[in-house]
Amino acid sequence: MKIAFVHDWFNVDGGAEKVADEILDIYKNEDITIYTLFNSLSKEDSKKILKNYPIRTTLLNYIPYRSIIYRYLLPLMPFFIRQFYLKDYDLIISSSHAVAKGFRKAPGIPHVCYCHTPMRYAWDMYEEYAQTHTFGQSFLYKTFVKYIRKWDLRSSDNVDYYIANSINVQQRILNNYKRESVVIYPPVRIEMFNLSEQPRKDYYLCIGRFVPYKKMDLVLQAFQHMPDKKLILIGEGYGSSSIQDLLKHAPNIEWLGYVNDVDMIRYIQEAKACIFAAKEDFGILCVEIQACGTPVIALRNGGYLETVVEGETGYLFDDQTEESIVSAIKKLDAKPLTDHKLIRQNALKFSDERFRNELTTYIEKVLKEFHSDKKIS
Repeated sequence: MKIAFVHDWFNVDGGAEKVADEILDIYKNEDITIYTLFNSLSKEDSKKILKNYPIRTTLLNYIPYRSIIYRYLLPLMPFFIRQFYLKDYDLIISSSHAVAKGFRKAPGIPHVCYCHTPMRYAWDMYEEYAQTHTFGQSFLYKTFVKYIRKWDLRSSDNVDYYIANSINVQQRILNNYKRESVVIYPPVRIEMFNLSEQPRKDYYLCIGRFVPYKKMDLVLQAFQHMPDKKLILIGEGYGSSSIQDLLKHAPNIEWLGYVNDVDMIRYIQEAKACIFAAKEDFGILCVEIQACGTPVIALRNGGYLETVVEGETGYLFDDQTEESIVSAIKKLDAKPLTDHKLIRQNALKFSDERFRNELTTYIEKVLKEFHSDKKIS
């Protein structure tokens, strides 16, 4: 098959990029071309994720510091994604959490969208993004959001078949786009994140990018109230300066910055638990943690409701507050979760092999359906 694969942008090796990596690997024997707004991955990550497929980008790829300022380029993205006119393909697969589904295409080509979420900043998390954005409360920002919502609704009709990455996102697709979808959970690298049944060390772990919605600062503030408990922080991002300020008077918190996969897995395997305070669409890392047999403490929201078994693989807290996080940690201290095999067992149902089987089966089915409907029409 001749396949076009469209992804919003490649900036970091995050959850959406792990899905892209897996899809590109599934169809490695096909004739694939990648389309994306820009690619800022390191050479190593580009080679791993994008393989050696031809890649088409837009003028955004030539903007200096795009990997830092890309959030402010969002008003331009609908225009640039529509510069892609896709024709002479047997199948188009888009991987979208923003604008990837909004390209133009010739008639008669099936478009399957793997939707990580409808655009967060326009829909479900608009208020939160507005509070953290420099111009979030301005008339200009509100006008832009109205425009982007209209554009997003129109571009949703460009999709023939939707795949949601969770029941949580499936409901968002229905609420925002009035479209049905099937749920195929993202691939989790179960084999890479090995089970460890060794006794855990006396520290908690928090891993993630330093961006506002991840609420890393909230976890740090919670541990400032618990000076007797150690927190190890792994990650980087444009919010690093604010994190540094919080660390000045917190000797119980250690920030490691970027850590390679081998060392990160070792820290996960030795931790008492890993903490997640963000509202996540699915949350691949949360499952990877459990694959190591390590319990999690996570917000009672979004994808965590589908991936954490409370009282068995972790504990959920109700609110994005320091007090709620502290309460959950006290609960784990009072009733530790030490059945590491059971915790890993929960992660196995999200394996990359399961993803491969479900995705290929579904795409085979919809291709037959699409061409059958085409013949009838």
